[in-house]
Amino acid sequence: MIGVIPVKASVRLPGKHLMTVCGERIIEIILRKVSSVFEPLIYSKIDIPFEYIQDNSDSIIDLVVKLSRQFPEGFALIAGDMPFFTEKDLRLLLSEFNGLTTVPKHSDGKLEPLLTIYRGRIQKSPSLHQSILNSAHHTIPAEKFSPYAFFNINTEDDLELANELCKSSS
Repeated sequence: MIGVIPVKASVRLPGKHLMTVCGERIIEIILRKVSSVFEPLIYSKIDIPFEYIQDNSDSIIDLVVKLSRQFPEGFALIAGDMPFFTEKDLRLLLSEFNGLTTVPKHSDGKLEPLLTIYRGRIQKSPSLHQSILNSAHHTIPAEKFSPYAFFNINTEDDLELANELCKSSS
């Protein structure tokens, strides 16, 4: 199965995908982990020093809709700014995939659309959350995933916290 890693220009933390966490660039961490379970494809809106497909979509929703037509049997979407998910998290997602869009869901109802396997023709909605709810889907309790699997880096504070997490886990 294809594992798509979307990369876009960050307004709050420009160049974040190439910044270092745990001694490695964020995109390299994600690419390494995704490669252990899926066939990785980076879709990027910006020029990066990795092989990538130019993403000309207007939004992440447009990209998912496009990919759902290109890969109707399914593809995993894994955010390019979440370095703490594990190979075990990806294997859990894959093992829970039952032919329907498969998404982690928190006890408060919040979905994790950027660590999801999409299947079938996804319809454009105002949000990925709504697009998932409008499709045949299956949820996995988010509590089954590692503690920081959904931690994404959007600000300098997030980057600092990520590096603190690295120190505390070593």
